[in-house]
Amino acid sequence: MSHFLSAVLLLQAAGTAAPPDSHLVTLPRLEAEAIVDGRLDEPAWAQAALLGDFRQYQPVDGRPAEERTEVRVWYAPDAIWFGIVAHDRQPGSVRATNADRDNIGSDDNVTIYLDTFDDRRRAFFFGVNPLGVQDDGVRSEGGFTPGSLTGGNIDRSPDYIYQSKGRLTDSGYVVEVRIPFKSLRYPGGDAMRWGVNVVRVTQRTGYTDTWTDVRRANASFLAQAGSVTGLRDLRRGLVSEIQPFVTASANGSRDPGGSFDREAIDPSAGVNVRFGLTNLALDGTINPDFSQIEADEGVVTVNERFALFFNERRPFFLEGIELFSTPNRLVYTRRIVDPIAGAKLTGKFGRFGIAHLTAGDDASTPGGSGSDALFNITRIRTDLGTNSLAGLTYTDRIQGDAYNRVIAGDARIVFGKLYYVQGQLGRSWTRDGIGTRAGEVWQAEFDRTGRGWGFNYRLEGFGDDFESQSGFVPRVGIVRGSAFNRVTLYGARGAFLETFNTFAGVNRTWRYDDFLGDGGIEGDEQVNASFRLRGGWSVEPRLTRGFVVLDPLDYAGYTTGGMSFVPRAEVANAFRASVNISTPTFRTFNATVNLARGEVAIFPEASEGNETRLTGSIALRPTASIRSQLALTYSKITRERDGSEFARTLIPRVRVEYQPTRALFFRFIGEYQAQRVAALFDENTGAPLLIDGGPQPASDANGFRIDWLASYEPTPGTVAFLGYGSAIDDTGTLRFADLRRRSDGFFLKIAYLFRR
Repeated sequence: MSHFLSAVLLLQAAGTAAPPDSHLVTLPRLEAEAIVDGRLDEPAWAQAALLGDFRQYQPVDGRPAEERTEVRVWYAPDAIWFGIVAHDRQPGSVRATNADRDNIGSDDNVTIYLDTFDDRRRAFFFGVNPLGVQDDGVRSEGGFTPGSLTGGNIDRSPDYIYQSKGRLTDSGYVVEVRIPFKSLRYPGGDAMRWGVNVVRVTQRTGYTDTWTDVRRANASFLAQAGSVTGLRDLRRGLVSEIQPFVTASANGSRDPGGSFDREAIDPSAGVNVRFGLTNLALDGTINPDFSQIEADEGVVTVNERFALFFNERRPFFLEGIELFSTPNRLVYTRRIVDPIAGAKLTGKFGRFGIAHLTAGDDASTPGGSGSDALFNITRIRTDLGTNSLAGLTYTDRIQGDAYNRVIAGDARIVFGKLYYVQGQLGRSWTRDGIGTRAGEVWQAEFDRTGRGWGFNYRLEGFGDDFESQSGFVPRVGIVRGSAFNRVTLYGARGAFLETFNTFAGVNRTWRYDDFLGDGGIEGDEQVNASFRLRGGWSVEPRLTRGFVVLDPLDYAGYTTGGMSFVPRAEVANAFRASVNISTPTFRTFNATVNLARGEVAIFPEASEGNETRLTGSIALRPTASIRSQLALTYSKITRERDGSEFARTLIPRVRVEYQPTRALFFRFIGEYQAQRVAALFDENTGAPLLIDGGPQPASDANGFRIDWLASYEPTPGTVAFLGYGSAIDDTGTLRFADLRRRSDGFFLKIAYLFRR
């Protein structure tokens, strides 16, 4: 075993080289101060270290950057300072708006990555647009995204306190950034070395540049960062934050008799606390409130068989959520529906990292039952070699005498710069009203992230009795496999076609107890292409051929014509084609549209059908303070046997934001949902289908939801929210006649962050 581990470490060491001397910079320590005004005219800037000679990263890596970028860096005892001078040959084309925090993706922007533990696995990032609007969070290495050349997870949920100010100039723009050491975690000690990179996005050209010569032929983005040294005697100490808050809500709903009743105003109070050392943080919350969180976007669910994934949005759980990330989503904090209180411990000691969460869930809320539930989630990680890691995850959910426990180990080994292997092995134990049972989960993955050629091969299994009540595992009793290969071609500098990427492979799913038997129960073969054109245009066609075997057990309660219903055996050779087109990010707008058409299985009645789906959006920025997005989702499913309509869904959505200052923000969201579904019929006889003896009539639902929000947030954590949301029923699709309000609610929240 020791020989094997030594060989793995040697492979890793050979795969990730140290940065060249030009990207190893000693920072000056200055007993100085500056005013964050975007001017860089204080004496300290003349002594700052210079980061220059940027290289293009996307669409074609390794080339000199088209636009010149200079970054000056120095540090005082309490903060690190960055001065960014971004030159542009067409300065009038710079995109810059007064956007809300973490919403500068349509603007020109510069992002600073600080790998304060210098482990090349996780880095804080601090982004700014030309006006100094902020975008921050954490980037973690690991994971595979189909079609992507470099994996990794971007988590924008943390809001760090730092100062930034920018201004447009005759030659581009200048931004000044001050990041207090109180907003960072680092190992401490003398003469520290941090990993650093700076990334610039120019929307006019669609190009992304990096300070170091980051190559896409690499399994890690952060491993290719540069380094800064000379950091010593940093003043941070114990960081303590206390955030008391008060809320008030008044909800109303229509009762079965038709009258609309409003509850009395429901005031509440709570507190969030945080204590942090340089490498350890303890967070706690009592009676957390999430009333400011907007509703999830509407999706088409009429023909879905399994639960859909929605991202976590609640602030307490979002902070440090990347530390709980595991293969197969064994941690999903939205399972904690209505927390009473919670505590979280996160930190890193040398090469070991730990993250633990404990929370109580109120079972008296709608959908809850019995006693309150207690969640415990722990994730321990250790760094291996230069860029690899291993982890152990434990979760449990206890509710009265019932429990669900999961323990799983995983590892990701990077070697040869281009390759990684990842594995996971775990087991669950569950006790409930049914009895006590146990099940296993496992995964094996092999990936090559090459510049011109890459692949990803993955196999994962979920036992029949595996269950993760603290995670998101919507389907068990299966083995799922995929094998994809990618080829990328690059155009000459200035060519109309900048890059061409083709991504092809197969997906297969088998029953767990019949792995590799009979070709599987569902799967597809697909070919994807991506054309990146000069100026930022993107065209992505896709062709898929799939099949699905229908399980008679899923239709056990179905009858037709007084007899048991026998579903078709499978839907085979189901071809589907789609194309996605995205415009460049123009000065005042950008847009994307996707059109898909193909054969599908209609699962509610076990028949064969065809679906046409159209999705699209356009983002408008008429002024520096106004943003809006118009989006549309349309789906129509027809039956193959006679062309009749089975289901039609229409979801238009509008979002408008007005931001007169960086602290003051107004938002309106309106979403309409119109969905009609036909009665169920036997595709062979045309007779109605009954489920448990009852007919399944046609349905037609139309309504919309509006959400208003006004917020004032001078600094992260100090905020005032005032909002209103309402759900309204319509009598027909987009008729807007005889409208009836189904429910609504007002809410108010005021919070203040005390920080030392």
